[in-house]
Amino acid sequence: MDTRNKALDAIRGYAIIAMVFSGSIAYGGILPGWMYHAQSPPPKHEWVDLPGITWVDLVFPLFLFAMGAAIPLSMQKGMDWKKQLKRYILLVFFAIFFEHSKYTNFYHLDNQVPYLIALIGFACLFLIMGTKNIWYQFIGIGVAFLLMLFVPFDKQGHFELHRSDIIILVLANMGLLAAILYHYTREQHVIRLLLLVPLYGLITGRFLDESWNQYIYEPYFADWLIEFDFLKYLFIVIPGIYAGEWLLKKPEWNKDASNSISKIGLAWLCTGLVVWNIIALYQRWLMSNLFISLAGIAIIIAWQNMFNKENKLDQRLILAGSYLLISGLFFEAFEGGIKKDDTTLSYFFVTGGMSFLLLYAFDQFTLLSKVLAPIGQNPLLAYVLPGIFLLPLIDFSGLGEWYDALTETPFQGILHGLAIVLPTALLTALATKYRIFWKS
Repeated sequence: MDTRNKALDAIRGYAIIAMVFSGSIAYGGILPGWMYHAQSPPPKHEWVDLPGITWVDLVFPLFLFAMGAAIPLSMQKGMDWKKQLKRYILLVFFAIFFEHSKYTNFYHLDNQVPYLIALIGFACLFLIMGTKNIWYQFIGIGVAFLLMLFVPFDKQGHFELHRSDIIILVLANMGLLAAILYHYTREQHVIRLLLLVPLYGLITGRFLDESWNQYIYEPYFADWLIEFDFLKYLFIVIPGIYAGEWLLKKPEWNKDASNSISKIGLAWLCTGLVVWNIIALYQRWLMSNLFISLAGIAIIIAWQNMFNKENKLDQRLILAGSYLLISGLFFEAFEGGIKKDDTTLSYFFVTGGMSFLLLYAFDQFTLLSKVLAPIGQNPLLAYVLPGIFLLPLIDFSGLGEWYDALTETPFQGILHGLAIVLPTALLTALATKYRIFWKS
């Protein structure tokens, strides 16, 4: 059975492109606050304890949700412990080496050295992740170790084991943990869900002084490898696993279903509900948002039952998304309002619900999915291209001053992001077309 799902690839593709774009736009106050994380507003972009979310705050949950959904699809033949452990080790190495080899770490060096080091770092990762030849992989790993041991990464000039790309490190840990969890709960779906109850107790108890929860969360000798704080992301990954199990049943569940124009209309309603909630939660229109969301969900479910009742997969996705979204809105006032940092229960429920609704929508938006899916099939390549390939090339080509000057107007601020995200999308799609995949 084909383990790929176009809508899931498209969700992942959108997430990685949005992640690159949000990290590439100009900072400093020329763009409105909703263009950034809600808790790090312009102009200083420092953490502020403000409730609300923006479109940027949905990006990482979408990626985690897609990763969780991919677990059942990739484990149809059972648990391959060797493969999962190898993937975990490579991703941890990837996280550490990528963080050290980013182009911005070498601005203190003279002449052409920064370009050279960053591009060598890209070549190392290409050999490790982009080839199947074991000897090429060993060469890439060997050169990468030499770089980390002898290259002055910043003005401090030394390698640090705790210095890693946090997003890749989270994905490494969640990927392994989700695979183990799915392996042992493949036939016990309720147990998997019940695990979230003690997990929430563990997470919330860490704030209590002298509690055992707080003790567990203290730094320890292997926190460069895994932090217990990562466990909170299971609130996104576990719903994703359920979505993946349902996707596996699509041929059976939808054998009597028919395609209808009504499904496109339903997809637009789901997308509109997601967009509205992002706007309303950012603007803090809480009461109106609750009533409009309840009305919107009632319309969506009625539409589904009237025109698309025989499609069991769509029904599951919509009901799960609706339940999580509304649950998140009921928990919104809890913990001081919805926040990505420090993460609240409302944030997990709301973004999890949005992920289900968008998965349904992307399954109907076939043209959009066709464009985004190739990028979603190659997320590691898309993620590293800006930091260790495109930025060095921009400076090396003499366009660095022009690029750095794109900070005066809102249009330039957007162009600052497009100058990175468009080549990233194009190069990633081309690599996918020619079967050049970065895999761990």
